Amino acid sequence: MTDSDSISGDFQGGGSNSHGSEMSPREHKQSLDFGNNCNQNSSEMVDKSRTGKVMNHIPDDLAFCVLSKLPLKSLKRFGCVCQTWSLLFENSHFMSKFRTNFISHCHSDYIDTSLLLYQIIQSHDHTQYCSFYSLSGNRYENRVKLDFPNPFQVENPRFYFFYCDTITGTICLKFENTIVLWKPTTHEFKVIPPSPVQSGSPYRESQVFCHGFGYDPIRDDIKIITFTTFEKIDSRALQHLGVRREDVPWNELPFEPLWEIYSLRCNSWKKLDFDMPVCWFDNWSYERLYTEGVCHWWSNSVNRENVLVSFDLRTEMFFTTAIPLEIAPDTDPSHNFLFVERRLAMLNGSIASILWYTTTFHISILGELGVKKSWTKLFVVGPLSNIERVVGTGKNGDIFFKTKDGKLVLLDLSTGIIEDMSFKGGHGYDVAIFKENHILMDGINF
Repeated sequence: MTDSDSISGDFQGGGSNSHGSEMSPREHKQSLDFGNNCNQNSSEMVDKSRTGKVMNHIPDDLAFCVLSKLPLKSLKRFGCVCQTWSLLFENSHFMSKFRTNFISHCHSDYIDTSLLLYQIIQSHDHTQYCSFYSLSGNRYENRVKLDFPNPFQVENPRFYFFYCDTITGTICLKFENTIVLWKPTTHEFKVIPPSPVQSGSPYRESQVFCHGFGYDPIRDDIKIITFTTFEKIDSRALQHLGVRREDVPWNELPFEPLWEIYSLRCNSWKKLDFDMPVCWFDNWSYERLYTEGVCHWWSNSVNRENVLVSFDLRTEMFFTTAIPLEIAPDTDPSHNFLFVERRLAMLNGSIASILWYTTTFHISILGELGVKKSWTKLFVVGPLSNIERVVGTGKNGDIFFKTKDGKLVLLDLSTGIIEDMSFKGGHGYDVAIFKENHILMDGINF
């Protein structure tokens, strides 16, 4: 069953910026010569066969065709070459070419991969059941329900899906305060031990918030980043322990919140001696990403500004990129921005921000980490009827949505067609790119 919704053509770009790469004098002159001639008429080209000279003019159509295939980061930097190139993002003809190439190009991260689907079903008595599926094929038509182990002495434990590392094929899950790693290909399931600080005192309760998970290619290691808060246990719990509140040692009072990082190779935790902006949500992967050794999460805790926090697993340092809260020009100015929702996602190998507050979705991609102006709005999708929220992205231009009646549907950005994925009754969904890896988890060496 399919139906079709409209995709708006209202796009905006970030314009030019001064973040150019270093050029040699010769390269700089060649770039200027190339750019200064980009507005000349093609009839003015020098005939190489008559003059014996190399022609120094490229027609606009040819230049647009080449430029439309470049990464956004390069395209932004080339805006300083000439005025025509600085206005590319305002040229509807060029942007149409750029969007088409962006969607159709198969990123290397998607080669030999499938899609991991996480589904939560809620019964009439509000009991929730989670399931995992592997989806493959051009339209994810091949579906296999994964055999999910249960290592805990709990009937139907509710696992929250945190993230899936495509390099190692390892999935990170959370059950209450316990973090577990699951590798479906090798049927491994590892319960991560709590840090000494988390389990160090019987007189305080800790709450663990997962923030980052991924592969460190330098140390050949899998790492997990957590933010832990502490509270005193209440009087009833102390009474159960047979302890009076006044008898609790002063050094057992609640700790300040702290950041920690876990190493699978060392099977140990260590404290990070700095503070970072925290993620807005805890139990879903909606606001978290991993790409090329760096974990990312969305936060709005820095002077109420929206920022992308990027933690490099190789250097164990972080930096931020501001995220502009851009709404379509026709937005009601009285609208309360606190109700704007945002989904962080990977769209064809690029970091993407999908923003919505009604049934219209604004999709921007990031050209360069740390550069706010490199965010560029590529698509405005909608309005889409009966859509509740964005679930995630698949390969190329595929975006998954949850409908208001609990169905999972798929939008193909290249065609604008929405397909019913035949999953229904879901209280919640999440998706991630998954790649099989048969090396044992403890062996690392990925």
